[in-house]
Amino acid sequence: FRLKPSDCRRRQSGKGTAMMRAWYLAIVAALLPGLQSQVVVPEDLACEQGPHAAAWQSAKKRFRSLIEESPGGVFNRIPADLIRTTLDAAIQDVQAVGGFGAGSTNECGFGKLAVQLLSVCLIEDPGAVAQTVQTVGEVLASPMLTLLLDIPWAATALSGWPLFGIIAQVSLNKVGVLRGMINHDGIDGLVDSVGRTYFDELTAGAAASDLAVMAAATYRYLDQPSQGEGGVLGPFTALAAQAAVNMNVQDRMSLLNGLQEGMRKSVTSPADFDFLLTTRWPLWSLIHIAVDAFAAA
Repeated sequence: FRLKPSDCRRRQSGKGTAMMRAWYLAIVAALLPGLQSQVVVPEDLACEQGPHAAAWQSAKKRFRSLIEESPGGVFNRIPADLIRTTLDAAIQDVQAVGGFGAGSTNECGFGKLAVQLLSVCLIEDPGAVAQTVQTVGEVLASPMLTLLLDIPWAATALSGWPLFGIIAQVSLNKVGVLRGMINHDGIDGLVDSVGRTYFDELTAGAAASDLAVMAAATYRYLDQPSQGEGGVLGPFTALAAQAAVNMNVQDRMSLLNGLQEGMRKSVTSPADFDFLLTTRWPLWSLIHIAVDAFAAA
């Protein structure tokens, strides 16, 4: 699937977050009616069952608001104090009704994972950040890899939890903490002019939260005879960008399924996932936009 030039025209109604939000809502309106009959959400992935369901729904709304309403929050690092405030409030919601008690061990695993992931966004120690997934151990790595590789991303979105928006924040925090300490150009595969030009154009669009700029850059990149020699991150990001602006349900799902299949081939261990989290490409933010348009929230 390729973007058409008509997909890449600049919208004239404004820039930045407001424009992206309007585009996002239009995509949601187009996609949801055709999707909900096609995708089965695994039992209680949405945390709508159990004695503490109301508290977990409150936590979910807090996390969604954090990602959706923080200025530039999709493509930019949300301030740590705002993450901490949101996280503390969500934890208090659940603690107040005993949702973390011994009798609730099997309730809302996705919500507990979201709490852990947001907590990771607050890590500032470079040693711990460098190996985020490996550092936190099997308790986080195993369910994360299951959600990333095994469960269809549309089903994850329909649960209402903004998984990929939170992963994007984990990645942005990791990049910020490690800036200047590692060879990011090498990690990002910026070894030729094709990849470098696309990366520069995408990051400029991301800084302005301008999906139209990013879509146009992706079209130019895909129109090249070759996508360069920089590895998987550029092509992965191009797939995510195409999916983010595609308003056809089947096409978008095919693009996302192709990207998830690519992830399965590239991610075989927590170390591989840590590598993908270290990229400066706006990969995870674009996946969030592409996937979260399917959310029923």
